[in-house]
Amino acid sequence: MQRWDTREKRPSEQYAYWREVVCAAFTPLRPAARGTHDDWTRTGLEGHVESRPFGPVNGAEIATCAQVIHHGPDEVKRVDDEVVFVNLMLDGRCIVAQDGRRSMSGPGTFSIVDVTRPFSLDYLDPWRTVSFRVPARDIPDGLRANATARTFSAGSGLGAVIADTVRASWMQASRMSAGEADAVGIAVASLTRALSHASPTAAVAEEDGGDEILRRSIEHHLERHIRFVDTSPAAIARHFAISVRKLHQLYESAPLTFGQTVMRLRVLACADDLRAECGRVTMTHLAAKWGFSDLSHLHRAFRHHLGQTPREVLAQLDTGDLAQMRAG
Repeated sequence: MQRWDTREKRPSEQYAYWREVVCAAFTPLRPAARGTHDDWTRTGLEGHVESRPFGPVNGAEIATCAQVIHHGPDEVKRVDDEVVFVNLMLDGRCIVAQDGRRSMSGPGTFSIVDVTRPFSLDYLDPWRTVSFRVPARDIPDGLRANATARTFSAGSGLGAVIADTVRASWMQASRMSAGEADAVGIAVASLTRALSHASPTAAVAEEDGGDEILRRSIEHHLERHIRFVDTSPAAIARHFAISVRKLHQLYESAPLTFGQTVMRLRVLACADDLRAECGRVTMTHLAAKWGFSDLSHLHRAFRHHLGQTPREVLAQLDTGDLAQMRAG
């Protein structure tokens, strides 16, 4: 593993060091402040990069402040390793632009850029990304031409398989043998090639604000962490670097409000748990586990979102029924 951290340098040296770090770990890039008031030569620029090889592929985790990263014609000329980057967003939002397309990528999504052509990454917030660098020769020309600067969902289908593989591979890298890491790199390249057969979930123009993508990212985050994170509007807004007002605005055109969405996810998770336990736990235990204030609250929520009581769910629902309710 290689690691670079600008905090090891004096503030006046951090921006220059960051340029060198990014270029060394990835490809020729030119980071710039989003606002003219930012003077990184005076205030410093905090950021770190960790990089690990996975056979023919390279993985890295990057975390730093809001900025615009340019890969323009001058940088393209200096490319000596033709690669495609698969960038999985963990925190923050990024407007990805390449080949005349622009899309918003946030937590729960990933995007692709090709270093053989200009692109830009406009990070609106402090951000953290896991990025896998795949040799361009391993990626079909059609995918390299048509999938760049599009946002893929990490919540379902092939996108979820790719995102989960990238995320798990990075987290387990230190526990892998060299042979295992090589196999993982080959698998990531193969899964990326498979995107040739998948449709991107959306390509949202910058002026549209990416609200649909952002809302899906929020719901993907809730689905994965509904039991273990603070799901209050303030906490979720803080996690996605938006205001509480913006959070509620995202749901104005959705079938459910934010609060109703959270409650429905709790009900569905509780119903899954109820069936898995086959009546071996009490309703009181399930109510406490899934954040219901009491049994009355649990029953009302089930009636509202599933049209049945918990006991009716246990007695009547099969797996297909519950899956259909989830889809609805």
